[in-house]
Amino acid sequence: VPVPFGVDEYSHNLSTNGHGSPIIKRDLEFELLVCTGGQLLEMIMNAPANNPWVQEDLQNGWTKREDVVAEPPQELDFVLDSMGISRSYIDVKPAYWNQDKTFVDADGNPDTPATLGYYHNKMIPSSGTIIAEANYSPKFKAPNQPLPPLNRWSDIVWLSWVAEAGADASNLILILRNNIITQSTRDLLEFIHSARPDDLQLPWPGIAYDPRSTKEGKAILATSHGQGVAYLLKDHSDVLGRRVPVARIFTVAGGAADGSEGALDDDFDGDSDDGDDFDDEDFLYYYILWELRDAGSPPLKEML
Repeated sequence: VPVPFGVDEYSHNLSTNGHGSPIIKRDLEFELLVCTGGQLLEMIMNAPANNPWVQEDLQNGWTKREDVVAEPPQELDFVLDSMGISRSYIDVKPAYWNQDKTFVDADGNPDTPATLGYYHNKMIPSSGTIIAEANYSPKFKAPNQPLPPLNRWSDIVWLSWVAEAGADASNLILILRNNIITQSTRDLLEFIHSARPDDLQLPWPGIAYDPRSTKEGKAILATSHGQGVAYLLKDHSDVLGRRVPVARIFTVAGGAADGSEGALDDDFDGDSDDGDDFDDEDFLYYYILWELRDAGSPPLKEML
């Protein structure tokens, strides 16, 4: 029976823990993720767009926070600068949405109570970039109550992107999942890189995995930090065209991506989450930069 990534018993040092059976079970779980990722890739490439939501829908049950600093996380300065992505408060557009109000049905009657879920992200339209900072879905925050119809990360983020990018919405090329602490995603990334000689560290620019040509790319796409990206690309292929999400994985050891210390914002996945806040100079922080490449471009044949 496969052991799900995120189970504490087998969370660390899988390649050196001396337990052959857990590694074999993790191999099976990896192959299941590869299969799911392959299905998501097929969906991205061929399924029709589905975009039922409009900006006015965000006003029902959701509140946009206005007290947000218009700058990316400082620990990413080195990464953003190396890619030429603007960090100016003029260009960075916070989109912090909280599901803190009761959803009202078409007849004006209260329908579903507030879940207190939230999606906190920042848009940089001038650079075609979304930074996913801290995301707790309504489903995660209120697993035992009805959810408002508009509740998915991919839908909220797309409406936020269109509101800021306007006519340039089709220029989206990067989605950065910031400081991943969800244990199941971290376990998968550690499993993939457990054979590296440098103790799992992947300093920027890290390693890129194309789901068209690597099992690793498919498995990462199947995580909670990839599925939302997959649905965003599928649902809005009428605007974006067919794009393939290539996962670039990099790590930061205890601070900023250039090696300096600093507290990091948390990235909680859009559907479910488990994990605590980390601010530890010895902790290895994982990031996924999704590079949205034209589906007609040649697949990466090797990891870069």
